[in-house]
Amino acid sequence: MIAFGPMSVTLLLCSVQGLMLAALLWRSRFNRAAGRWLALLIIAVAALITPYTIGYAGFYDRWPWLSFAPLSFTLAFGPLLYGYTAALIGLPVPRAWPHFVPVTVQFLAYALVFPFPLSTKNWWNTIIHAPIIDPAFDIAALVSIAAYSAAAWRAYRGYRRWLDQNRTDGVDFDPVWIRNFLAALLLALLVWAGFLIAKQIDPTRDYFDQFPLYVGFSGLVIYLGIGGWRHSATPFPSMEAGPLPEEAEPPDMAAAATPSRDWAQQGQAWLARIDNEALWRDPALTLAGLARILGTNTTYLSRGLGAAAGENFNAVINRRRVAELQTLLQAPGEARDLLALAFAVGFNSKASFNRAFKEFAGMSPSSWRLKSQKLQMA
Repeated sequence: MIAFGPMSVTLLLCSVQGLMLAALLWRSRFNRAAGRWLALLIIAVAALITPYTIGYAGFYDRWPWLSFAPLSFTLAFGPLLYGYTAALIGLPVPRAWPHFVPVTVQFLAYALVFPFPLSTKNWWNTIIHAPIIDPAFDIAALVSIAAYSAAAWRAYRGYRRWLDQNRTDGVDFDPVWIRNFLAALLLALLVWAGFLIAKQIDPTRDYFDQFPLYVGFSGLVIYLGIGGWRHSATPFPSMEAGPLPEEAEPPDMAAAATPSRDWAQQGQAWLARIDNEALWRDPALTLAGLARILGTNTTYLSRGLGAAAGENFNAVINRRRVAELQTLLQAPGEARDLLALAFAVGFNSKASFNRAFKEFAGMSPSSWRLKSQKLQMA
């Protein structure tokens, strides 16, 4: 008899909500490629939950031939989570299909057995599938998720470094969501591994004992869907273009690019132009944009700034903005709003302004203003 009780209803509601969020992600206007990677991951996790949803409701008691329904795609979790991370930050994912060969094998291990009579499936499950194939897939899935999570984490850390080196407003685009969803997947991985170990220790555990695990997977489905949807419209700058190639540098600069080149002297010349022309006032200034203005490429510019100032592009530009703002705050009678002053010196967001000011001034903008006012009154 089919009966949806608390266990099956809980899993069903979470799966349905997750699938609705996956549909929204699939049709999102922004970050479309990333949205579709994440939508597929949500669908794969929801599929993993489905046998337990219907099992707790009595489907397998009523229709035992449903066993071996090909709904397990755990070997797709790793490639999908990495694909989402890479697409979100603009990294290319060349030749994605080889990464899905293992999950294709996993699908066939179920799909090829599914049409057989129940007696044959029960025999196969007892002799081969339960003692050998299923544990092998579980271990492979855990290893795969761990490996792809590590790769996604490296991509995220690389992206944060790239933002810091190439943009002055990188704090506005720091995809901490990637860090958070990788942490959520790691937690799910550890819980899953714990249940697998418990099963090995006590083989008498049945699928009712697995309910807390699949509640956890249900929560993961909802978390991924809501978090992904919240960040689906964020215009994360793309790393795909990367730095300008050295071949693109103008001939006069290329001729001067010898091993004996004085990068500190060259950097000082670039810093002088940045100061004389107040290039730091441009709120849309990026490392690539500044390189074009100075007639060089991003590799040489970063090297020159580092040699001359001991800082990267972000620090060089924001330090000058903060210094100009400090000068404005010290002017008698200056009463403009702090954010208006920040925009006037080149910042384009409150977050990047507050972070840079505290980093270079050692205190918040409001504290600095108060300090300046006290000095003027003294």
